[in-house]
Amino acid sequence: MSVNSVQSSVAPPHLDAAAAVARAKALAPRVRALAGEAESGRRVPEPLIRDFIDAGLVRLLTPRRFGGHELGLDAFIDATLEIARADASVGWCFSFLNIHSWLMAMMPEAAQQEVWGADPDACIANVNAPGGQAVPTEGGHRLTGVWQWASGIQHCGWALLAGIVPSAAGAEAGPPDVRLFLVSRADFQVKDTWFVAGQRGTGSNHVVVNDVFVPEHRNMALGDVREGRSPGSRVHASPLYQLPFLPPMASSLVAPIIGAALGAYETWRELMRTRYTTFSREQVATLSHQQIRMAEVSAELEAAQLLLRRALDTLRPGGMLTLQQRVQVRRDYAYAATLCVRAVERLYTASGAGANFESNPLQRYWRDIHAMAVHAGINFDAAGENFGRLELGLGLNPKDPLF
Repeated sequence: MSVNSVQSSVAPPHLDAAAAVARAKALAPRVRALAGEAESGRRVPEPLIRDFIDAGLVRLLTPRRFGGHELGLDAFIDATLEIARADASVGWCFSFLNIHSWLMAMMPEAAQQEVWGADPDACIANVNAPGGQAVPTEGGHRLTGVWQWASGIQHCGWALLAGIVPSAAGAEAGPPDVRLFLVSRADFQVKDTWFVAGQRGTGSNHVVVNDVFVPEHRNMALGDVREGRSPGSRVHASPLYQLPFLPPMASSLVAPIIGAALGAYETWRELMRTRYTTFSREQVATLSHQQIRMAEVSAELEAAQLLLRRALDTLRPGGMLTLQQRVQVRRDYAYAATLCVRAVERLYTASGAGANFESNPLQRYWRDIHAMAVHAGINFDAAGENFGRLELGLGLNPKDPLF
């Protein structure tokens, strides 16, 4: 099925937060039923993308000016939790479809009009690690490179790709000029590289661009987005679009991890209720060590959710954050992911050898959560180092590209 074939022909009515979460929850059984197909096909099944579009669920963070719901991070996170509970890979791509629309709202107004004027449900991929170079030319840049980890790229008609603009000859050395370039589907190729152990259903293939002209209105400095002063922040009045880059992007990473961990816990809990030991035929639910394990796992997952909610409390007013807030939110998100990995590791090893069968969804949750949690955006070592340095009066790590 082509990218254009999943575009919406009828604009869905505006959703409020409760309706958006209810629609995501209603789609969860279908997501769960197609989890095996996502795994074997190494991508989100096209009918699920169609379902998300028809339900109006790819417009959660799209500005109202362009037909979006402009709901804010809370509704987006709550909807993502419901989808990721059913399947981690699909939840990951669902999260990205929405947060990439938030990032698109940071672009110059002409670029937004080009994308959403044609299709308010446009699916947009994004890779923020610079994978190529953009050589300035009259009216824009010529972009060439290869970008890894483009989750959900098969469904996307556009891609926001980070590239380095080389310094002019004779210019003094300084920080690299990293910019995000908006490239249409006609101008990039997808290289099928996604043969992995975890997150198989995300289709996070390589994107290849070969000497493509990108007009000037289709780029913005990543540093400006990082500091909350993007071109789009002057277009949209909502505080949602005044936020600095990292906290909302990190929320899109940790939400599917927490949702998937909750799904794993619920699956494990139901298995424990009906399972018996092999030799003594005792009901596993009556064993005190399993009861204690359940308490420990559930406490870790509740702690992760509390950290997520506290971060959202900080972000909800919108606008620029203090340095302390940015460092703390990053630490909280990274530690929430760490807690989820610990919890799922504990419940998986307490599940017995049967959890290793491909027919058991626990092994897929276990693989996917481990794969998601290694994303650089929620790396706890980097987040913890900056938090510790700030606490000790040493200032931020000057080599950290995210600050």
